[in-house]
Amino acid sequence: MNIPEERKSQPISKEITVVEAKKELEKNRSKRILFATGGSFALVLAVLGVFVPGIPCTPFALLSAALFAKSSEKLYNWLLSNRILGPRIKNYQRRKGISKGGKVKVIILMVTMVLVSSFLIINVPAIRIVILLSGLVGAIVVWFFVPEGRDYTEEEG
Repeated sequence: MNIPEERKSQPISKEITVVEAKKELEKNRSKRILFATGGSFALVLAVLGVFVPGIPCTPFALLSAALFAKSSEKLYNWLLSNRILGPRIKNYQRRKGISKGGKVKVIILMVTMVLVSSFLIINVPAIRIVILLSGLVGAIVVWFFVPEGRDYTEEEG
């Protein structure tokens, strides 16, 4: 396990460091399997999100990374080195969230897809209302609950 010394003491979540996580996971093999399975499921959803409009890619990629970090260093490193999902995860980690501009872009895309789905595709009024309300809830979650990250410059990387 080739972990640079400076990363060993960096928290992978708010409460635990890499070294502490490894000690905990060595004790419980069934937790590792459960985390790896959940991470794989989240990864499938993230990949679907790349191709299917309306399925968020980045949140599922972040969930997958968090679960892989708790289950397998190899899976975690593989995901971070992936050319499609890796940059999204690293960008989120560097910024500690999504910038206001990124939130605006996400909300614009969500609103566009919700409006297209509800008014051009769906003809049933009850389903249309559910889609519109779901889009509203999604926009509120992105704006108020997704952490706001700082802007990242190339000099920091």
